[in-house]
Amino acid sequence: MDLKQIVGIGWMATLPWLAQAQEPRDLAERGLPFVRPSDQQKLVEQADSFFQALDPISESLGKYAVNVFSNGKMVARGTVVDDGVLTKWSELVARGSDIWVLGHDGVKREARVVAVYLDYDFALLDYGGGLDSVTQAELNESLDLASFMMAVGPSGKAHGFGVLSVAERSLRETDKAFLGVRMSMNPVEGGGVLLEYVEQDSGAGRAGLQQGDVVKRINETMIHGMHEMGGYLQKLTPGTQVDIEVMRDGQNQVVEVLLGARPDLKRFSPERMKQMKRMGGTINGVAEGFPDILQSDMQVEARDAGSPVFDIDGKFVGVVAARSSRIKTYIVSADDMFAELAGEPDKRVEGFTSSQQPLSPTVMNAGENQQLIEERNELLRYIEKAQQRLREIDAAMKE
Repeated sequence: MDLKQIVGIGWMATLPWLAQAQEPRDLAERGLPFVRPSDQQKLVEQADSFFQALDPISESLGKYAVNVFSNGKMVARGTVVDDGVLTKWSELVARGSDIWVLGHDGVKREARVVAVYLDYDFALLDYGGGLDSVTQAELNESLDLASFMMAVGPSGKAHGFGVLSVAERSLRETDKAFLGVRMSMNPVEGGGVLLEYVEQDSGAGRAGLQQGDVVKRINETMIHGMHEMGGYLQKLTPGTQVDIEVMRDGQNQVVEVLLGARPDLKRFSPERMKQMKRMGGTINGVAEGFPDILQSDMQVEARDAGSPVFDIDGKFVGVVAARSSRIKTYIVSADDMFAELAGEPDKRVEGFTSSQQPLSPTVMNAGENQQLIEERNELLRYIEKAQQRLREIDAAMKE
């Protein structure tokens, strides 16, 4: 039995537990509401053994990752690229200056921001060089839905594991097609989707679709249910013209519809939405609106943004852009990351030119033990989680 089979079986066996908590391997130990102590212990054991199964692969990949510190606190992870370290811009800029990175070799290196890429909220750091770049890693060029992937830190440990749950798509509202209907959740005999409501000032309304129509086909794709219909429309962009076959009064007819742009629907207040997304851990302040992004169910912390992501063959998949909610982690694919770096950044830090001498990699506190540093970082995680939980409890008591 090869490693893929072992991990696959292990994933299915531990899924009921990891669905509740499969963040860094310590997450199982912090306790979950409504979980019995005996089940909690089982969760700890299963989560730990599962991540240990990844260690033989992840240990060789930590050389491509760094921890990023600002003003003495770890604020993000980073992925080593040819021109420096790619990390989470918004987490870095919110913390101030005095930036340094810590690689797999235990060496602290001073760093500075030299460029910013706003599409994916990335900052490029000059750290003086001396670490291996992910360009030396083998790329995964054919990632399929449900493919396993893991986020790795400089210690060579996987701190997040999951599957590709949604294929690459844009999260920008202006990039999403809008039909303008409300679909019924009830199944239709013979297949199709019943339209409960049609917005008149929309592509569907202008094309003549009506309440009570049953959508049978969109272009060449037969529609059997609302999830299938929603998934198909999600792949399209505003301005796309589609042929929609509907059944009305027992007769089939085809209607041409010009799709519009999705409106900004605000169902919850921003603070309420943040509270909902924070359930289960921290989320990044900038966690939406990315173009061409992969979505995984791996659960990481906000400070894990910037982590390199690999498949279970050790091939480079991309970089964590953000943790958006308990079940959503967004990942920039390797191809999109390299394309972004090859283009012109949105901002170059004042005084930086391509001919500027890089920082010299200096050993600061070279005697520090990497294991102690990682242990300190994990303790900081516990403190932050406890503080976050206290804030949530205080907010609930005020409601």
